[in-house]
Amino acid sequence: MLASFVLAAVLPATASPLAGLHYLVGKWKCTYRAAAVRLDYDATYALDLDGHTLRQIDSWAGGGAEELVAYDAHRGWTADVFDDQGTVTVMRATGSDPNHIAYRSVYPDASVATTFDRVSETKYTLHATVRSGAKTTISVDTCLRSAP
Repeated sequence: MLASFVLAAVLPATASPLAGLHYLVGKWKCTYRAAAVRLDYDATYALDLDGHTLRQIDSWAGGGAEELVAYDAHRGWTADVFDDQGTVTVMRATGSDPNHIAYRSVYPDASVATTFDRVSETKYTLHATVRSGAKTTISVDTCLRSAP
């Protein structure tokens, strides 16, 4: 058993897939589109908890939201989304690819599916489907890195 601890201390730790999202740190300009609705917003990313959590703060005219993203080898991806109305949505995704993450909400229900896709170092998209009663909303967010 002691050999296990020694080997664990000597072997290099593999990087968490969350490290693949570190390129997001900084400011982004985003556009949300759903049917005829268009909303421009700013997204700012920072690392928290010694780089183990990615914090996203979104702001738009009259509102905002905050999201915390983490990766755990046993559970996969978790995103906790807090909006300015006091609502919290917990989303989970399997797999470890930081360039394509397909989330499904698990709290308060399973009504939201969102897929994050890295297009390049300076662009990403979010494709979402939200069910509310008999209504389904499909949206696309396109985000571009802001000039420094």
